[in-house]
Amino acid sequence: PLKNNNHYKTELTLNGERLQYLFVSEGNSTIIKVIEYSPITTFGERVVYNLGFGDYDEISKTILDDTDSNNGDMYVVFNTVLFTVPLFFTSKPDCVIYVCGSDSDEEFKEKCLPNCKKKCTDYCKKENQRIKIYRYYVDKNFEELSTEYIFFGKNRNTNNAFVQYIPGHEYHDILVYKKK
Repeated sequence: PLKNNNHYKTELTLNGERLQYLFVSEGNSTIIKVIEYSPITTFGERVVYNLGFGDYDEISKTILDDTDSNNGDMYVVFNTVLFTVPLFFTSKPDCVIYVCGSDSDEEFKEKCLPNCKKKCTDYCKKENQRIKIYRYYVDKNFEELSTEYIFFGKNRNTNNAFVQYIPGHEYHDILVYKKK
């Protein structure tokens, strides 16, 4: 349950099986952003939807999920993403949301290190930043969120399987189920 009403107004568009919530980020500049829930697989009877997010490229009609717009409104933008979760489950109550960061795969590290502005050598300091933001929110609000949702997490460095989410643990992927 998101109590904070500090979010942007979204506009839902359906694109096949995908649900897209478009909104305008009004920070240092005006940027059209999109939150997209797209089906990626099934677990038993449930369809799993990937939560994608980023700047919206109007020309290619795609999501640029690897850009850092640094528009000065990160919290309002993040609250807007969170605001769409209950909306998603209202229309797809038996589905599952899959969350991971675009900066959590091996390709990110390989692309980041050669042009690194943070002077990384042994490991990439920017790796997993996006999923950490989601984990921080879930950890901080776990008790309240658990009244409506069930969480599972996967750490790619250990058992690489989804397990019951425990606040404070490191996960690279999160599954969110709506309780019935």
